[in-house]
Amino acid sequence: VGNAVTRLLWNTLKVLEEHDFQKFKRELSKIQPKEGYERIELESVAGLSPAALATLLYSHYGRSHCVEVTVEVLRAIGQVQQAEHLLDMLQTAPGSGECPALTRASDHSPIPGLHFVEQHREQLIQRVTSVSPVLDQLYGHVLTNEQYQSIRGMPTPQEQMRLLYSFMPSWDVACKDLFLDALKKTNNHLLQDLQGQ
Repeated sequence: VGNAVTRLLWNTLKVLEEHDFQKFKRELSKIQPKEGYERIELESVAGLSPAALATLLYSHYGRSHCVEVTVEVLRAIGQVQQAEHLLDMLQTAPGSGECPALTRASDHSPIPGLHFVEQHREQLIQRVTSVSPVLDQLYGHVLTNEQYQSIRGMPTPQEQMRLLYSFMPSWDVACKDLFLDALKKTNNHLLQDLQGQ
């Protein structure tokens, strides 16, 4: 499992009993994350292993928020000791950074095993201004009609991109490649800028 923070999440999740792990997934799908983040739907996590869920938490919420969400869910299902243990481990883990400093620049460093569109989630959400042409490229291949219409209904490009990303946990690599191709066709200058970082 990828980087130090993802490994910490994995180590926390894999020691849960199976019924507690399922409770974690159900609670995760209910909590309301802070502004700018989408909830993870239950169907997106239903069949995931602890390692896969740890990777998803990191890619969905980013380095700065994934631990907060995990701790909140653990406390909600009564796993207070695990929540405290995770925070303790986070402060001593090599390469994970001190807890308050999780948002430092390494937020944007590539994570092994993550797709380009996952590595640059935050920047793509903030900087893609022309979302409709991307949606048109994905319609019928990656997005259902219902998903397409719901994204089109969001008032700002940022909210459209956040909702688009909320569907990503159920995508395979081919779907992410199609998303990347659509971005290259419609927002090529932005993609070149991100690839040059």
